[in-house]
Amino acid sequence: MKGPIVLKFGGSVLADESSLQLAVHEIYRWRREGHTVLAVVSALSGATDQLVAQSKQVHPSLAADKTATLLATGESQCAGLLGLYLDRAGIPARILSAGAIDLRAQGDPLEAVPTAVDRERIEAALDSEGVAVVPGFAAQDGVGRTVVLGRGGSDLTALFLADALGGCACRLIKDVQGIYEWDPSSAGTPPRRFDVATWDDALDAGGTIVQRQAVEFARSRQLSFELGALNSSSPTRVGPGPSALVEAPAPSPPLKIALLGLGTVGKGVFDHLRGLSDQFLVTEVVVRDQKRAAQSGVPPEQLSGDPLAVAASGADIVVEALGDPDLSGAAIHTALKHGSHVVTANKAVMAEQGAHLKAEAAAHRVRLLNGACVGGSMPLLEQLGGRNSKPIRRLRGVLNGTANYVLSRVRRGATLPDALATAQELGYAEADPTLDLSGQDAAQKLSLIASALGQPELSWEPCGVEAITPAARHRAQTSESALRQVATLEILHTGARASIRLEALPATDALFAVDDEHNAVAIDYTDGSSTTLQGKGAGRWPTAQSVVGDLLRLARERVGDAARTPGGEQEVQAQTQGSQRSLDPPPSSSPLGPASQTR
Repeated sequence: MKGPIVLKFGGSVLADESSLQLAVHEIYRWRREGHTVLAVVSALSGATDQLVAQSKQVHPSLAADKTATLLATGESQCAGLLGLYLDRAGIPARILSAGAIDLRAQGDPLEAVPTAVDRERIEAALDSEGVAVVPGFAAQDGVGRTVVLGRGGSDLTALFLADALGGCACRLIKDVQGIYEWDPSSAGTPPRRFDVATWDDALDAGGTIVQRQAVEFARSRQLSFELGALNSSSPTRVGPGPSALVEAPAPSPPLKIALLGLGTVGKGVFDHLRGLSDQFLVTEVVVRDQKRAAQSGVPPEQLSGDPLAVAASGADIVVEALGDPDLSGAAIHTALKHGSHVVTANKAVMAEQGAHLKAEAAAHRVRLLNGACVGGSMPLLEQLGGRNSKPIRRLRGVLNGTANYVLSRVRRGATLPDALATAQELGYAEADPTLDLSGQDAAQKLSLIASALGQPELSWEPCGVEAITPAARHRAQTSESALRQVATLEILHTGARASIRLEALPATDALFAVDDEHNAVAIDYTDGSSTTLQGKGAGRWPTAQSVVGDLLRLARERVGDAARTPGGEQEVQAQTQGSQRSLDPPPSSSPLGPASQTR
């Protein structure tokens, strides 16, 4: 696992509640790359100005300590909403208030300066969940009153926390690709963008891109940070310099997407793509019932009933979500042959034909991505396949959300038929759940994991949920153990050994607390270290989130330029363009003056 990264989401990108899904995509991106993520959020755009107006209406003189308490609610609301969106996507996260991490500040209650924070509480949350969300802008003073850090103070929160975490990577996410020589919307010669900017360069931007106090703090601590847009691979790196300017490329047109299937996963992907219209354009959607699809909001002109014809259409990316293994395999083959990248969540096809299809993708110089095939929103395959991944000794996982949900309900006293019926009502189980409950689904996922680790084909005897004996059920309901369907892969000198078994796990087991539709994998490395990954493994949104994660990866790779990651590592990725806005005049000297875009 890589170290933590602090991501700050400002009001310029959090335009309204729906834009919080964009923050989820960004957080998931860095989780897939192996980082724990501390997300610092501003209030939604305009929320603070509304709170200021409300405060003035009640008390025109703006009583500082009371006003600070009111203003901080904008960030708290945003953090709570983001936590809900993360949970819907199956991404474990913990919300940490200023009080929860003992974030202290001193000075004017409306323009305070942070002084201390409990680093161990943040690290404990990141170790436990992988993601923590902190409302920016607010802290507590020495007597426990809420104070705020001035207009744009979420920037300062993010940089202060990054410094407290040992100077970890920090990216301020705005609605621009970085810092420019001058206003990019002005007439005349287009400005160059800073690839590397000094702290003074950032201050010369007028304090409208980043809060001045935040830049001054970073300079005082010799703390480098990055500033860029959502899904960007080429942000401006702010630090000691020397400055470096690059020509800003013209924005790329959206990638054309052909979506095969509009079922549970396909509809989730379609809904996500409507919020990413600057990067993706859905051109065709294959469905069985075109009338019903049109009623659900899909433009009639996009609808088709011929998956192979659409797969051969030459779209930039074909998203395969058909469900039928034979038809899915043929559609993937057709799309690759016609030069389209393919993203699929079909684990059965990839388990049986993955090696052949990946070879075909390589032959046609396109990509075949299948991150959603294992663990839903748990970013397992991406991390196992990373070039910085360590050798693995053993992997144990709860890999099927449907089976785990059923077993969790049985442990709480439900019968097996009742538990299955509830899972189907909630969309966690298919009408025919045989693949999930028998252990075959977990076995297919284990095969994909073994493939990602370069292991040959495996053999196993799956043990399904139907194998629960009355005695085992009674023991699970009356003891401290938890019944789980556990998939195990051991890497030996002689090869790999795999198994799928029903196990009664004690409370000390890393997989004991994995309840309901959640998945988890406990990984033991050959160097003696270990880690546990978690995420929801069933339902529309977790799987759709993983599919969109693959799509956003392809968007970053489109140009193929060498881009820097927060740790300075060089990777071949694409620069994707966000919106560009004017550099506003400097904010008012009053801490609650006219709104700037730094929040």
